[in-house]
Amino acid sequence: MNASTPFSPIALVGTIALLSAYGVAAWCVAAGIAGNARKSRRLINSSVYGLYGFAALIGLASALMIYAFVTHDFTIKYVASVSDTTMDTTYKVTSFWGGLDGSLLFWVLVLSMFSTVAIVVNHRRHRDMIGFVVATIMVVQVFFLSLLIFTKNPFTTFLTTPPVDGQGLNPLLQNYWMVIHPPSLYTGFVAATIPFAFGIGALASGRLDDLWLGSVRVWMLICFGFLSLGLILGGRWAYEELGWGGYWAWDPVENAGLMPWFTATAFLHSAIIQEQRGMMKRWNLVLVIVTFFLTIFGTFMTRSGIVQSVHAFGEDNVLALQFVAFLAVILVVSLGLLVYRSNKLSSKMQFDSFISREFAFLLNNWILLGCAFVVMFLTMLPTISEALDGSRMSVGIEYFNKIMTPLGLVLLFLAGAAPLLAWRKTTRERLTAQFRFPLATLAVAMVALVICFPQTTHRSAIFSESLQLPISLINFGLCAFVIGSISQEFWRGMIVRRRQTGSDPVTSLLGLILSKRRKYGGYIIHLGVAVMFFGFAGKAYERMVDKTIEKPAAMLGQGQDAAKARFGFGEYEFIYERLIHTSDDHKDAVTAEVSIWRHGQKIETVYPAKWDYHKAEGQGTTEVAITVQPGEDVYVVLTGYDLESNLANLRIYLNPLILWVWCGFLILAFGTLVCLIPQFVVDRLSRRWMSPLGRAGEIAVIFLVVVGVLAGLAGQAAAAAPPAEHVQAGMGMGADGTGYAAMNRPGNGTEERAMKELLCVCSCKRESIFECKCATAAKLRRQIMDYLGQVNEKGQPMFDLKSADGRDLAYESVLEYFVKTYGGEQVLATPRTSFSWLLPSLAVVGGLGLLVVAGRRWVGRGSAVAATATASPVVGSEDDVYADKLDDELADTD
Repeated sequence: MNASTPFSPIALVGTIALLSAYGVAAWCVAAGIAGNARKSRRLINSSVYGLYGFAALIGLASALMIYAFVTHDFTIKYVASVSDTTMDTTYKVTSFWGGLDGSLLFWVLVLSMFSTVAIVVNHRRHRDMIGFVVATIMVVQVFFLSLLIFTKNPFTTFLTTPPVDGQGLNPLLQNYWMVIHPPSLYTGFVAATIPFAFGIGALASGRLDDLWLGSVRVWMLICFGFLSLGLILGGRWAYEELGWGGYWAWDPVENAGLMPWFTATAFLHSAIIQEQRGMMKRWNLVLVIVTFFLTIFGTFMTRSGIVQSVHAFGEDNVLALQFVAFLAVILVVSLGLLVYRSNKLSSKMQFDSFISREFAFLLNNWILLGCAFVVMFLTMLPTISEALDGSRMSVGIEYFNKIMTPLGLVLLFLAGAAPLLAWRKTTRERLTAQFRFPLATLAVAMVALVICFPQTTHRSAIFSESLQLPISLINFGLCAFVIGSISQEFWRGMIVRRRQTGSDPVTSLLGLILSKRRKYGGYIIHLGVAVMFFGFAGKAYERMVDKTIEKPAAMLGQGQDAAKARFGFGEYEFIYERLIHTSDDHKDAVTAEVSIWRHGQKIETVYPAKWDYHKAEGQGTTEVAITVQPGEDVYVVLTGYDLESNLANLRIYLNPLILWVWCGFLILAFGTLVCLIPQFVVDRLSRRWMSPLGRAGEIAVIFLVVVGVLAGLAGQAAAAAPPAEHVQAGMGMGADGTGYAAMNRPGNGTEERAMKELLCVCSCKRESIFECKCATAAKLRRQIMDYLGQVNEKGQPMFDLKSADGRDLAYESVLEYFVKTYGGEQVLATPRTSFSWLLPSLAVVGGLGLLVVAGRRWVGRGSAVAATATASPVVGSEDDVYADKLDDELADTD
């Protein structure tokens, strides 16, 4: 080795660890398949122990990578590219997965840990197929290790003199939510590999009874939980870091995690049908395969550059081809095994009635699968259109909402209706008794909203502009329906258990949940979803205003001059107090101090800011200030400033009900944990209470934990503390961006409508020019205003903006002008071709039609059984009937 060539012992040992792990993984694949095929216990054990050794080697490589970040080993290219010496230690550790190379190694690490736990727990229970399971897992590991070793080795070193300092992590990723968001999402992706491995193991071994389903269900629930956590944390990061007032933009990387979430949720419901009725074996295996396929497809989308996203790692054609080849292998092998074992997977589909829980679950499955297909199609539509005719179209947030909203409302209704239905068939008496209270709750809620909050009757477009419904009112009503349904199930179950055990209401309720934790944990998840939908509805009533304040209150005197530093919006009054410039070794910051008042009372002082990182010139971040209220968030953004004159441009969002989105997720997460409670924990919790004081103490602990989590979440949303260090103006941050957000705001409804439909052509985060804060957006807004303000030779306006037809004509004309000017439909948030909504709509509706046709056939098969069942008079109280239902229908749930 040349003396001048940089040398890193960390890189050397790390590379050796990866190469050794690669050899071990290859051996595990061969030994696992051969061992199961030849029924050789020695080979199977060899593959199992090889998997454990693999996990140790990957753990070593990952530890070395983290050590390299902490010790600033900039001879390693990856360390130099995503870290620097000024970063906090926390962000140095998170740099491990902050770039493409490290994220692939992190994927392998998490999968090695998960697979180790899964094999330790299940290798005796599934002795006859564990070799195939290990081999499947290690095939996935071999693929990712191949990428690491031959394409994206994170231990590659510089061949010349290394830099003294690194380039630093992307400023957008230097946020506390990013410490846990990517690991959560990666863990959800990786967890889908375990059910897939057991499914392939069952197909390969021919062991297709229901035993494998128990192991798969638990790991799919873990996958569901971590995907949910990753998605909501990603939304929280976007809400706090991107400064656009929202939390979900249907970004391709967000969608990459949402698609497998839909299919994992579908499997968790259809697995219950297989357990209860012995049906849908083939369908459940298909859902397991599709969920895993979508996790790899989502990874392919974010790491190959085929989609444009604020989160994506950049274009890499070589990596894209490797992922495409692996996706093809997954489909060929999985579908081939399904066809090969199809005779063992056949089950007689027989329903007694459409009005049954299993048919509701089947409908739920199809809607969830339809959601996954629609999201995939619309996400890939820009790439598909570019591949077909060379023109790239865009799909904006509102267009996604138009298509997905009705599907979401159907799922919300099913979340409340399915628990009310009985297995096999729901009699008319039972249907009336079960739906009476939830429907009354729905009706009362909708009537109360119409009377007290008439704005809820606002109509929103679904599918197309021609079809408009009071979506918010329907959504609120369905939320009330679900809450009423779930509350009724808990209440009746508690009454029955209290009568059976003689316990008090709290103990009876806890005992009910713990004894049937999958059922009631699922109900808690449904309740969380309803609360989240309640929060989603607030987006329709979001308000925004831009204000430019020339002088802060600190520079103005009393009286009329001081009034220039304040402005009102909604029920609030805002006072621009001062502009603060601070600097440290890592970044420069410009912060506006703004006090918020309501009804003459000061609520809070907030500090929205702009940060300019020294190592990331041109990649400044917007640090928003959020004041959380039960009814709405006050969201303050510093969009521009001038350090010389102390001018500040502020954007204020009033976001109604958004707190309930985060609270709903906490309920969902709690329900997921309830479903995952192991039996030994239940046995421990089921011991007799030592005293009433002890019982009260444990209940108090649970209450304090829940309150603490909620308080922590609210605290994270609060504004940052004011900066302490003051420096002179002009140290690193100019006045770029001053006032652009407030420039050329729409003067009429047509201008606003056009600005919301047209996307900014800069590199902003999929924002319309109505919301985008850059200079390009301000220029485009001016173009719209000039275009619509044209006059003819006689000095008369060319567009009639006083009539509805004239406004529509002007709107279409300005869109056509922008499409021609900028060379394509990529400037439009809504695709102009009907293909964009017609194909997914036909797929979903056509699938539902086929489901109805097939359902009639399945119900016909069970008609003989249904004919023998006579409707006998109900004897006894409603509670007695419910007790029988609880015992008979749910005895085998857990």
